[in-house]
Amino acid sequence: MVANFYLKILRKIILIIRYSPFNISIKLRYILYKSLMKGIGEKCNILESVVISNPDKVSLGKRVSIHQFCYLDGQGEIEIGNDVAIANHVKILTSDHVFKNNDVAIKDQGIEIDKITIKDNVWIGAGATILKGVVIGENSIIGAQSLVNKNIPPNVIAAGVPCKVVKERQ
Repeated sequence: MVANFYLKILRKIILIIRYSPFNISIKLRYILYKSLMKGIGEKCNILESVVISNPDKVSLGKRVSIHQFCYLDGQGEIEIGNDVAIANHVKILTSDHVFKNNDVAIKDQGIEIDKITIKDNVWIGAGATILKGVVIGENSIIGAQSLVNKNIPPNVIAAGVPCKVVKERQ
């Protein structure tokens, strides 16, 4: 009972400071998310206007930066490795609507969820969307505005809609 009350208070404080751009707010967000997230490494920066749903199913490695206006949907679990840079307006979506039956409204068919894993030393460009079930390999770069709907191997540059490998990294 007390733990639930404590978590509700933390969530309300995060809502209050979500849009604050000051350095003290970045530190305060880190402290609060440390209590709410599944795990968070040292020196993580979660900038203003970032929304993280279900933070108890999200884990961040060390030195992760999440820039303005990102949305992380933690329903199906999100695991982000060390030294990951997530540019502004990135969407990480672990859920999707079921739409198999034409006789039932899509919104009444439920959702499917699946984990997303982003390995170490990944850069995700501005506006990219990462869909459920995806693993992005270490040392990879995802181009701006890409739609990642399949696994991305390590050590590549991938971009496009849908996202495809465009170059190997040396």
